[in-house]
Amino acid sequence: MTFPTDPNRRQAKGDQNRRLALGLEPDVFAREAGVTLEQLRQYELTSPDQDFDLEVARRVGFTLERLEANPPASQKVVN
Repeated sequence: MTFPTDPNRRQAKGDQNRRLALGLEPDVFAREAGVTLEQLRQYELTSPDQDFDLEVARRVGFTLERLEANPPASQKVVN
């Protein structure tokens, strides 16, 4: 599956679900992404009809791609 790299096209709830699938707590993921916990929470709570910080979206997207390519031990895979 390919996700949009353009931060304008990101979906905050989808990114939150991807973070949850990695098994990472918000504070750990925020550090990995180089954003504050508050910035991550604001981004993840953005509704589809609201604007969000594009730099936070870019960092979150980049970090998700990086971590999904090399999943952390916290991710549980069920076959």
